Amino acid sequence: MAHTPGPWTIQAIGQPTPRCGFAYMIRDNRNCALAEVGHTDAITDGLEAEDNARLIAAAPELLEALETILGEIHDDPFGFEDDLSCAIIRHAARTAIAKATEGSAS
Repeated sequence: MAHTPGPWTIQAIGQPTPRCGFAYMIRDNRNCALAEVGHTDAITDGLEAEDNARLIAAAPELLEALETILGEIHDDPFGFEDDLSCAIIRHAARTAIAKATEGSAS
């Protein structure tokens, strides 16, 4: 996997505007800019831009958590599920991990 390792942080940038509040820069642990949220999307309000920035900044930790969860929920070698919720969690984790690691930027 070649994504920038975490932790990622959020920095408010610029002056707030009436339509979209502050913009936010997502930065890596070397203080390099990874993404900007807010200025380019004037239809969102400031609170939505901040929430989006928090979600993006949490991406490395969320991916690590999903990989850990998936590693702890083992496949039943006999094909019997003790708990259907394990199968659902396993599927959801695999789907999200694939989206984060195999998808192309669009």
